[in-house]
Amino acid sequence: MKLYVFETCPYCIRTRIIAGLKGLSPEIIHVEPGNIPEDLKGRIERLTAPILMDGETLIQDSTEIIRHFDKTGAPILSSYGPGRDLEDWRATFAAPLNALCYPRMPHLDVPELASPEARAFFGQVMPDRIGMPFAEALARTAEFTREVEAALPGAEPYLSGDTISFDTLATLADLQSLTMVAELEFPVQISAPFTKLMARAGVPPFPAVAA
Repeated sequence: MKLYVFETCPYCIRTRIIAGLKGLSPEIIHVEPGNIPEDLKGRIERLTAPILMDGETLIQDSTEIIRHFDKTGAPILSSYGPGRDLEDWRATFAAPLNALCYPRMPHLDVPELASPEARAFFGQVMPDRIGMPFAEALARTAEFTREVEAALPGAEPYLSGDTISFDTLATLADLQSLTMVAELEFPVQISAPFTKLMARAGVPPFPAVAA
């Protein structure tokens, strides 16, 4: 069983979390933007991640991969999609989260940005995605950090209790992205369950990158 991922992709992180919580150990294969691995050529039209190959089964959708993993043993999820409350909460800080994280990703030692070509492509495309040059986003770190920190207490309902939901996976993945922001602090009611659940899943935090 092979799971093809980008290290920094939150949708890939969701699938790695559920795999870890279920005690599964797919072979993690890191891919590079635009470069289809040899064993996937002819089976996919373009490279998006995550991709699961389990025997002859190929799944190129994070939600369906989560569903596939959850079928192994007793299911732990009751549904396979985000709730409206979660989506509304995530919308309150999606823009500052991206503005904090995308400029820091080139400074992480991640396989998808290992080559000069991949870093150049990332530097050309991603500033448009956040609506500003990386230098401007980094200069506004304090502003974006305040916005995200104001929203973080809203994660508590998705991390509390003993039940793991699809919303829990999505929340953990967003918080995982934020671990790369050195200036940001999680409130204890968020950091404690986040750290515990990610340790169970076997997914370590990113190195912290300062502006």
